[in-house]
Amino acid sequence: MQVCLASLALGLLISAWLSELPSLPWAVLAALGSVLCCWLGRIAIKAEQWAAPYLVACSFITGLSLGLLMGVLHGTQLLSHQLPQDCVRSLLQVQGRIISLPRVTVFREQQRQQRFEFAVEHLSPAYCSAPKRLLLAYYGDADLLPGERWQFELRLKRPWGMVNPGSFNMQSWFASSGIHATGSVRKATAVKLPSSLSLANFHHRVRAGITAKIAALELTPESRAVLQAVTVADRSGIDSSLWRLCQHFGVNHLLVISGLHIGLVALVGFALGRVLALPLLLMGYQRSALIFPSVLALLLATAYTALAGFSLATVRALTMLACVVVASLCARAAGSWRNLLLAAALLLIVNPLAGLSSGFWLSFAAVACLLWLALWQSQTRLWWQAAATHGYMALAMLPLCAWWFGGFSQLAAPSNLLLVPLLGFYVVPLALCATALSLAGLAAAQTLWLWAAWPLEYLIPAAYALDSAQPQWLYRNLSPGPLAACIGLAAVAMAALPNNWRMRLLLPVFLLPLVIMPRQARLANDEAVHLLFIDVGQGNAVLLYNKHHALLYDTGGGVPGNYTVAESVIIPLLRERGIAKLDTLIVSHADSDHSAGLLDLMDRVPVAALKTGIEPLHSFPQQACRAGSAWQWPGSSVRFRVLAPANERGLSRNNGSCVLQIHIADRGILLAGDIDVDRERALVRYWGEDLRSDWLLAAHHGSASSSAYAWLKTVQPQHIVFSHGYANRFGHPHPEVLRRSRQIGAELHSTAEQGAIELIFAADFPPQVIKHRHLRRFYWM
Repeated sequence: MQVCLASLALGLLISAWLSELPSLPWAVLAALGSVLCCWLGRIAIKAEQWAAPYLVACSFITGLSLGLLMGVLHGTQLLSHQLPQDCVRSLLQVQGRIISLPRVTVFREQQRQQRFEFAVEHLSPAYCSAPKRLLLAYYGDADLLPGERWQFELRLKRPWGMVNPGSFNMQSWFASSGIHATGSVRKATAVKLPSSLSLANFHHRVRAGITAKIAALELTPESRAVLQAVTVADRSGIDSSLWRLCQHFGVNHLLVISGLHIGLVALVGFALGRVLALPLLLMGYQRSALIFPSVLALLLATAYTALAGFSLATVRALTMLACVVVASLCARAAGSWRNLLLAAALLLIVNPLAGLSSGFWLSFAAVACLLWLALWQSQTRLWWQAAATHGYMALAMLPLCAWWFGGFSQLAAPSNLLLVPLLGFYVVPLALCATALSLAGLAAAQTLWLWAAWPLEYLIPAAYALDSAQPQWLYRNLSPGPLAACIGLAAVAMAALPNNWRMRLLLPVFLLPLVIMPRQARLANDEAVHLLFIDVGQGNAVLLYNKHHALLYDTGGGVPGNYTVAESVIIPLLRERGIAKLDTLIVSHADSDHSAGLLDLMDRVPVAALKTGIEPLHSFPQQACRAGSAWQWPGSSVRFRVLAPANERGLSRNNGSCVLQIHIADRGILLAGDIDVDRERALVRYWGEDLRSDWLLAAHHGSASSSAYAWLKTVQPQHIVFSHGYANRFGHPHPEVLRRSRQIGAELHSTAEQGAIELIFAADFPPQVIKHRHLRRFYWM
């Protein structure tokens, strides 16, 4: 049984990482054929000594084949809902229903965005009607509510994600969540339709009502955000600063309703069930008294999962809990490894792409660590067992979090020791009781919510104060390789063995690679120079580094204080490459698609020198780019020269871009910012043949207002890189720019189509070109 479950889960996991799906008829025939041949062979075997091993092999092949087949079936269905390429960015009419809590984000100038999932009922034209589940952004004034039916005029595109070393690929989340297309709504064309009463609509309305009542409480925004997050999984109030604060203390997992929350609620339900079952026990109903606590625990956990919107993390936790409860009711070992395998197999059967989520692996790894510890933990006092378990889990999660998230909190253990019981046994139970009273229409709900938030009102400001005073003591950025993480995890596993004091003494030695290995920049060789045109969507960011130095040109887009590409892409990339500081940060000009990440970078990464275009940015010490200024990295062949702007007045923001030319030995790279054709002509007149470069970052993302033929002919690039967003609303790069670029014989590259484009310059060889989207290609991308 265990072999079959493990192989079934393995087959489902493998199917998620296929680069291409096989033809469905051939997949069915291959699966059935392999199973049939295996079992026919089992029948033909007469020798008893081979019967048992062959039975195990047959079980493994059967499970693996069925897992692969189910994964292929799921993938085929997912691809059948893909938006046709001809429909991308076309104007479409859609009718349907909002099926999630709208997540509200306020941008500058009070522009408001509401993002929500949308179930399609009708989509026209008919040849574009394949997508059935959309993720939409609405910028209008109407307050959208889950369960409402709307008709929108919108433009859709396929789910897409930026692909860079060291950062999360959003496409995997889209695929595992069943999102078939994304889009933005034209606010003037939104029409509300009559809504029918249904259980799903009632469920979503309840969640929306609760989050609205919490939002009306007289609390700090941070306390309201945490209450909404742990009650109904509404994280729209959690901004980047609050998330980063919790990350620094190692408690950001408490902001996401997951296995820990579901387990704690189940534990409260079990304890309550024990108390309520006492009358049954006194009346002689022993069997019912034993069953009731487990059933109540499962019912409360299910209700909490419903409040959280049946998200992937909560469904995963509920499935694990259900396996344990059913096993205990059937008088089987509730904590057995078979239950863990069964839960994994059930989750993957429902959604074979669930394994793409880091939460899937961390959840099952945490439960596996607990089961492993339980095998060897001696029977001691309860408080000592709890303390030992807490300390062991903090050690076990260290290599996993360092590997997955690029760092760990040095205060995670004491912070969790305080906050896990506080949230699990005080904040969440009170918040859920307040929710129940609110649904019953009782005024006492507000009082309970205020009581639940009372400790948050003091803890969050204190945490901010400590974070600002001693940030270096809180969080350590790491990026260990798989080998270092596995060594650390194996050492933690061996430390759980009884009477193994030697391994416990050596544990710090085995964990040392996690700290030492990431300190040096990752290079093809000691003399190599790496240049990355980072995939930042509709924006610019270029990283150049060698063994001792690093320069970043532009910081990508986003909304400072909310979401920036620098935080989600550039900083993880620097961490993955072992770059601890920047010698130079150049922001070409003040447009948000080039400068939005400046605050995050200056806050998180030491920067020796900041250079900007014609406009000063914020209050940081900075130098203005001036044409003719030049410098060189000591001991290397990397030279820099600023070509513009000169000391001029009256330039537009775009034409005031800092234009940088880089020479690596005899290879030239030209980064042109957002200059237009008039600025290009001025540079051609002044610099002439000095503009010649092998690689050119197209000005203004390939806009029709830039990249004139005379400019391209003068620069004579062999390669032109267009840094732009997939199916962007500006139409970049413009077809005429592409035509002119091909006319001069240049090879064209696109960050949207190829992901990050990395050049590795080594010795006298031509640069090696790596297109990161092509390195990791899966069928769902």
